[in-house]
Amino acid sequence: MARAAERAWVRELRHDDPPAPASHPPLLAQAAERLGPGPVRWAVALGSRMAHEIIARIPDFGGGEDAVEILRMGTESAVIHGLLVVAADDPALARLTDEQLEGDRVFVRRGIRVDLVLRGVQIGHAVLTRELIAAASVLVPEEHRVEEIARVSDLVFRVVGVMASTMAVEHNAEHDRWVTSAAAERAATVRKLLAPGTPKPPEEASRVLGYPLERPHVALVLWQSPGREAAPLDLQRAASRLLHAYGCTATLEIPDGTSSLWAWGAWRSWDTEPGDGVAELPPHVHVAVSAAAEGVAGFRQSHLEAARVAELARACGHPRGLTGLIHYPDVELAVLLAQDLDRARTFVRRELREAAAGTPAAAELRETVAAYLRHDRSLMRAAEELNVARNTVAYRVKKFTELTGRDVADHRLELEAALRLTGVLGDRVTRG
Repeated sequence: MARAAERAWVRELRHDDPPAPASHPPLLAQAAERLGPGPVRWAVALGSRMAHEIIARIPDFGGGEDAVEILRMGTESAVIHGLLVVAADDPALARLTDEQLEGDRVFVRRGIRVDLVLRGVQIGHAVLTRELIAAASVLVPEEHRVEEIARVSDLVFRVVGVMASTMAVEHNAEHDRWVTSAAAERAATVRKLLAPGTPKPPEEASRVLGYPLERPHVALVLWQSPGREAAPLDLQRAASRLLHAYGCTATLEIPDGTSSLWAWGAWRSWDTEPGDGVAELPPHVHVAVSAAAEGVAGFRQSHLEAARVAELARACGHPRGLTGLIHYPDVELAVLLAQDLDRARTFVRRELREAAAGTPAAAELRETVAAYLRHDRSLMRAAEELNVARNTVAYRVKKFTELTGRDVADHRLELEAALRLTGVLGDRVTRG
């Protein structure tokens, strides 16, 4: 171990014109007491040069005085702490400074990755080692110089190693805390926007969410088939692909548990031509898509539409009409009619009677009559849609009339509503 007299050169470090210190007063006071004011001034000057060199080599740390000051607070305190360790000849004192931790929290919020932070530590290590060796080469007596430079190099390497490993752990932990807290704030803001009453001002809510509430948008509710192991990434990927396919320029995703996801996508204006929304989905992922709407009220309404479709699909066990990619306008009538599922079932069975049977033959009759009514009772056009003969349509319509006991022209509105319910909900409203 080097003798105190041989490492006294650290107290001889000087700088004539350093900038104002960036470190906290307790660290400055501790260093001034143990080393003297000269080494503190030297460390402040070197910390400033180090910060500027890191920013020059890693532009991601940002420009402007504020970015420099945040980084300088960490580099300066690291130099001061390094001098304390070298003067005490005790690597066990190595640690991250409070200033470094404070700066790292800012880096996380600015999205600066941990690899860039560690690259900055490496640059700082090189600068500090270079400057200390240069100073020792002048201030240490020649007979002790080689030994002292070796000691300093080893100490600085060990100090920076502790700083780098601790910084990586702290950065990742802070990132997790920040992401969790930011996600929690976004989720709370969304739930307030969806709840009745007066939410936050739209400008403030848009800032928190990072999403333009004032624009036209579409809402999605995504969920997985029952019994599937939770795979949130599948839902996130599906939402991103769909919203991209719709041509959305801004998106928002809010997890709803582990097997469901809420999402919104916005266009710049109504003049923007939406995409066709074609995107391949995994077979276990289902998506309810709202109609387009605008502003905070539209944000709420669009989610309500998608959520009602999802709720009905899950409650009914994913019938044929409510599976995969489901657009609310395509099933709106069925969703509205099925708000009370028991009453919807009673309505269907009363209107369709024996044609409400849960058999393939009855389903075929219902599909044919629905097409017949859609085409204003045109046998030819219904046959073209179904790709069957005109006489086949006529036969099925006649058979349907016999089973229901009424002509299809009677109570047409009620009949079409009942057929829409069976077409979407299937055996959830037909006779088993």
